[in-house]
Amino acid sequence: MSRPIIDSMTAYIKTQSRNKIIFHQNEIPELVSVNIGYRISEAIYNTKETRKISMIATAEIDRLLNAAIIPHDLFGRYLSLQNLGIFFEPEIKLNFTQLLDNYSQNNVLFVHWLGEIDTENLYFLTKENGIITEIKNLSHIVI
Repeated sequence: MSRPIIDSMTAYIKTQSRNKIIFHQNEIPELVSVNIGYRISEAIYNTKETRKISMIATAEIDRLLNAAIIPHDLFGRYLSLQNLGIFFEPEIKLNFTQLLDNYSQNNVLFVHWLGEIDTENLYFLTKENGIITEIKNLSHIVI
């Protein structure tokens, strides 16, 4: 990763803000990321009762994310997520904005985002056909 990008991230991390979210489209080799889609799919794979999927997924998401917070010399405590498509499955019933808010208040949250992004919204897949998540009230940067 280039020095200007690292400097930009560390300057942002040092700011006083409620949230610390870094959206990135390229992998950051220095980070250990949770493949959340794979891990949650694994947890709900054998669930026979579809009404329990949301409850099982929510419990597993909380367990996984709390266990994946890692200390780093440069970034401090961080959580890095990738493969987020499962968060947008209707059966999961997840408030993605709330998740971003919750996990970025006491940690730096790195989000490997493959959809589109503008200053106020994330688009899962594309602006035209994607699912919109409002992020205008969350402190974040895009690298």
